Parts: sequence; structure tokens; C-alpha cells
Amino acid sequence: MKQIEIWRSQAAATLAFLVPKIGGTAPNERDGLVDDLVRALNNLPARPAIRQPYAGIFPAADLTTWRNRAAASLKASVPKIPNVEGSIYDGAIDDLIRFIRKLPARPTGRSPYAGLFPAADLATWRKQAAQTLAAAITSMVESTPTAADGRVDDLIRVMSSLPLRPILRKPYEGLYPAPNLNQSRKLVAQRLTQLITELKDDFNPKDILVDQTIRALNNLPPRLANQEPYAGLYPPTTSDLITREQLFAIAPIADRDRLSQLLPHLNTSMQRYEINTPLRKAHFLSQTAHESDGFNTNEEYASGAAYEGRRDLGNTKSGDGVRFKGRGLIQVTGRSNYAECGQALGVDLINNPQRLGDFELACLSAGWYWDTRNLNAYADQDDVLRITRIINGGLNGLEDRQAYLARAKRVFGI
Repeated sequence: MKQIEIWRSQAAATLAFLVPKIGGTAPNERDGLVDDLVRALNNLPARPAIRQPYAGIFPAADLTTWRNRAAASLKASVPKIPNVEGSIYDGAIDDLIRFIRKLPARPTGRSPYAGLFPAADLATWRKQAAQTLAAAITSMVESTPTAADGRVDDLIRVMSSLPLRPILRKPYEGLYPAPNLNQSRKLVAQRLTQLITELKDDFNPKDILVDQTIRALNNLPPRLANQEPYAGLYPPTTSDLITREQLFAIAPIADRDRLSQLLPHLNTSMQRYEINTPLRKAHFLSQTAHESDGFNTNEEYASGAAYEGRRDLGNTKSGDGVRFKGRGLIQVTGRSNYAECGQALGVDLINNPQRLGDFELACLSAGWYWDTRNLNAYADQDDVLRITRIINGGLNGLEDRQAYLARAKRVFGI
């Protein structure tokens, strides 16, 4: 998990704690700030000036309920902020490549480079963009400057923090000494390659809003102009992620390919729900290993027909038993639990129940279940009996759970 993802998880927990504690019986400036953030994170229109905070986002309720709902919304949405939107220059670079190659303009909402190059990480795309631009610029054969030369000149000046080109000056003039236009293009292509490949990942603009809100709610000074979001709020976290080898040592019957697919989502879930001590990890992974047949399935093998008509699970409609069978690493079961889990994770699981079997949601739903039942507290007490009863309703499979726990404790040095 990247540092930014860890900071987002911490920020989500901070906001969930602070927002319900906003004082006063009438909406105030802090409520407005929270409302703005909730809207931004959920891509909602800005709040009209005459509308009080939270109105229009959540159903009518008292202010305390609204604040609690806003806290829950932020807790769910902050960790989902996309990792990287890229530097402000990535869009300009993408636009320039499309212009030179006479391609259609980048569609609104599409990330820079998407559609230009095969799917890859941002650093790879930047290298490909640098190579593409360098090749396109050096292959220009016109003997006099073109509109493309003007665009290239503009980009390199902006990326180099140079003054814009004077109106009467030709492209590249004053940038680098060269005997002719073709040589200027070669020098500019080399410099652009260097500038593009040296770009650093920027934070998503929504991170800035999250940082601003946390600082305001904590009565902290504003973020410094040269400071990245979250810097100074949380210390850098040393990576303490679980590995595939650790998972295999806990569940030696597991399929290694499945473990590779589960691993990133397990780490995300454990970071998000603060399953971050050796005891917490050991108990969480031992219980999820048992419930998922040693991490070999994301849904129960039975059809689910046995749950038909179980009103205690919210199964009130024909077919609910099979439709809402146990899925996820901690077998979420029944219409009511699917609805609650889906609302927390921001996914419509009532109309798409099978999605709970996806690797990402299988892991996140287990973390959600663990968190909402306060199982970290019992893990801290090393209380495997209490955890088993909460998850299972009894002590079914206790021996197997204890065997997984013993292996997990050895893995984490307990």
C-alpha cells in the first residue's frame, strides 16, 4: 500500500471521529466545510448559497443525525480517492501528442494518456509519452516553424518555469542556441524527454480538500504552500504489509494464484480498518481463512437455499436465500446484511449480490464486518472464543480456527 493510501485511511478515521463532535445546535461554518467535502468526494453539484449544510445530500433529519451520516460518508469515501490524477502537465502533454498526431481531442473525464498507450502505470505512460513526443518533434520536416512548434515551445517554457514566448519571437528562439530549426527541434525533444520523465506523482485535488477540512476541524494552521496534503498531520508510515508467503504459511492449502489476487485487497482492507497489530492480524486472518476454506473461495459452496425465509437475515422475498448466500471472506449472508454492507462500501449489493464475491469486495466486506462488530477489541484480548461466537453465532469450526490462529501467531512472532 502506498503512503498516500495509508494517509487517506488515517484521514478517513480522523474525519469520522471529528465531524460528529462539531459543536452547536445550528449549522456553522465547519458544517459548511464538511458539506463541501462530502459533495466534492461524491461528485455532487456545489451547495446553493441559500441551502443549509447537508440538506439535499441526506434525507431530512436533525443536525446530529446529519453530522453522523456525513462522518460515515467521509469514512467510506476518503479511502476511495483515486491514487493519482497526475501532474498538471500530464494533460498538456497528452493534448500536445494528440495535436501533433492529428488525433481527436481527449474526451472529457478521461485520464491523460489513456487511449494513447496500452494500460500501464503513470510512470510508464510518461516514458512512452516522452518517447512519442521526441520522435514526433524530431520527425518534423517543415523548414519554417509550424503551429505544432509553437505548442511545443509553450509546453517546454511552462514546464521549465520560464516566461512565455514574446509574440514576435519565433518558436524555440531564446531557448537553446542552435544553427537551424531542425537542430532546435532535436534539443527541445531531448529537454522535453528529461522534463517529462522527471515528473513526480501529484496528489488528487480531493486530497487537498480532505487535508483542509481536517486542519480546520482541528484548529490547525493552514497547509503551507510547499507542503503536500497530509504532510505534518500524520507521520510517514513504515510499510508493514502482509506478504503472500505469510498467507501461505497460515493457510498452506491455499491456491497461490488466488493468494496473489487477494493480497493487495487484504492489505487495503486491513489498513483501512486498523487491523494493524500482530494479534489483530493473526485473529483476522485465521478467521477469514476458516470462513473461506483456506482462502480458496469467496463464497460458500452451498446453494444458500437453507436461508430461504430467514427473516432474521432479512430474507423476506422468494429466492432471497440463494440470492444472498454467504459471500466475502467473512461470509456476509442475507438481504439485510448485504444492504448494510453495500451502503457502507458504496456498492449496490441488493441488485448485484454476486459482486460481493469479487476479490476486492470479498476483502473489504470482511474488514467492514470486523470493524462494525468491534472485533479488534477482542483480538487485542486474544479472545478467540468471543470472536468466533460473534462471527459464527456459536463455536462451529473452533478447532480449525484455532489451528489457523496458531500458525498465524507463529508467522507474526506472537
